[in-house]
Amino acid sequence: MFEEIYNMLKEEKAVAVIRTNTYEEAKEISIAAIEGGMKIIEVTMSVPGAPKLIKELKDQYKDTCVGAGTVLTKDAVDECIENNTDFIVSPCIDEEIIKYANQRKALIIPGLMTMSELNKVYKMGLRFIKVFPGNVVGKGFIGAAKSIFPDINIMPTGGVNKDNISEWIQAGADCSGIGSDLNKAYKSNGAVGVKEYCVEVMAKVKSL
Repeated sequence: MFEEIYNMLKEEKAVAVIRTNTYEEAKEISIAAIEGGMKIIEVTMSVPGAPKLIKELKDQYKDTCVGAGTVLTKDAVDECIENNTDFIVSPCIDEEIIKYANQRKALIIPGLMTMSELNKVYKMGLRFIKVFPGNVVGKGFIGAAKSIFPDINIMPTGGVNKDNISEWIQAGADCSGIGSDLNKAYKSNGAVGVKEYCVEVMAKVKSL
């Protein structure tokens, strides 16, 4: 059911994770990332008006896959679905949220840090997971996880940037989320800085 989104995540290899304090900044960074060649955007629910922004981006950029991040409640799952979210990401494993998303036929990608957690969600039928925080867990986890669960797809987020994203992918990551560096690029040089940063990211992942 989710093959099309799985395939896009694996093909594009990079996800722009949008986490800001204002709706306006989130929108500017999202659009700049799209203009920089990134086709997958994850708007975290901590952004004011996140569901509205997801719907706006979906309506304006038809070829872009737009997901919601930091989804922690059933109400948030409902809001995401009502605003045409392509996928839902959570920073941790919450069985209630996973089961509810499954009931509502929404693609959910939970965050985890250990092999035991991976085994747990694998038994629940999930085949796409987020490793978070990536810089704490480390690249070695990916190869180890895939040696035990060869059909699992892994997206590290946290500590991934344009300088090391190639290393993550070479370590076995199917795609990677880049977040805080987009905010840094925005603070340094506005939307132009974000666009240039994303152009670099996409050039690196597409050369692999």
